[in-house]
Formats: sequence, structure tokens, C-alpha cells
Amino acid sequence: MKNNSKVIYLVITAIVVAFVGFFLFAKKSDDVHSKELMETQEKISSNSNILTVSDGITNNASNLPHGMPPDWVKNMIAINDSPAYSREDKIHKLVDLLKQNESNPDALSAILISLTKLNPIEAVDDIIPYLKNTNPKVQILTLGVLHNASLLTKKEHELKHSLTENEAVRKRITEAVNELKVDPNTSNEVKEVLISTYSGSNTSLKGK
Repeated sequence: MKNNSKVIYLVITAIVVAFVGFFLFAKKSDDVHSKELMETQEKISSNSNILTVSDGITNNASNLPHGMPPDWVKNMIAINDSPAYSREDKIHKLVDLLKQNESNPDALSAILISLTKLNPIEAVDDIIPYLKNTNPKVQILTLGVLHNASLLTKKEHELKHSLTENEAVRKRITEAVNELKVDPNTSNEVKEVLISTYSGSNTSLKGK
């Protein structure tokens, strides 16, 4: 009888251990699955943010084939996400994409936002003309790109002084921004952003 009780106790213990082990394994699998699902959702959300970066893209979505974004969107995402492209490569390709979509303010707006993140001092001469775009949103986003392009570069931070060639570029930015400021055709909306963006920055304003 004593032996039978011992056997029953061992069987019950084994069942409990097996149950606990199964529970922990199931929980771990659920945690892994939840983590993977969250990462996937975050990636989808990130791409959605790029696609809806301007109101116009969302407004025009009904005119596009379902699930088929325009080529410029696909190209922009590919450039932004490619680990094979250096910062300089991305700037060059995004500027080319700008030039290919000059009649599309939605495309220009989204691409300019991508360029803003790269502080593209190398492409200032290609970007300045968009200050004269007839769309105020494009003008405002161009101001943002040029502002970031005028910031000190990584090399200048390392040297702890600005480079002569970069100062020449910043001077061209200043001149272009001041032209926009005194242009009678510049909207009040653009002027407000211009003043708030460039006051206290490297780029000085004249004729405030």
C-alpha cells in the first residue's frame, strides 16, 4: 500500500511538472508570436507614415488602383529603406526623384521631407529652385530642407570650425531665403514659417 501511494505521488508530480512545463512553453511561444506581430505592425505603420506624409497623398488615394501606390512612392520608400545606399547616394537619388515629379506637389512634399532628414548641403543648388514653387506647402518644406542643409556637417563638428566651401553654400541659402522673404508674391503663411525657422539660425534674414 505504501509503495502504491509512492507511485501515485510520483505520477501526480510528473503530471504537474509536465503541465507547468507545457504552460511555460506555450506562454513563451505566445510572447514570441506577439513580438513578431508587433514588429510587423510597426513596419507597416512606418511605411504608412511615409505614404501619408502629406494630406494630398491621402486625398488622391481614391484615384489610385487599390493597393498599388504610384511609382514615386515605391521609389522613395526603396531609396529611404535601402541599406546599400550611403547618405550621399540617397541624396542624389531623392533629388533625381524630385526632378522627375516637378508637376506633382504631393510627391515633392514627401520627397522633400525625406531630404530634410539627410541635411543635404551637397544638393542645395538643386533644392533652392523649389522655393519658387507655386504650392505654399512645397515652399515651406523646401525651407525646412535648406535650414537643415545649413547646419554644421559631421566633419565640421569634428574640426570644430566651418569649412570655407560650406560657408559659400550657406551664403547662397541666405540669399535665396531673403529673396523669398521680400518677394511680394510670397504668402503670409510661408513668410511666418520662414521667419520662425530662420530667426536665430545660421542663415540671417534681411528686411524683416
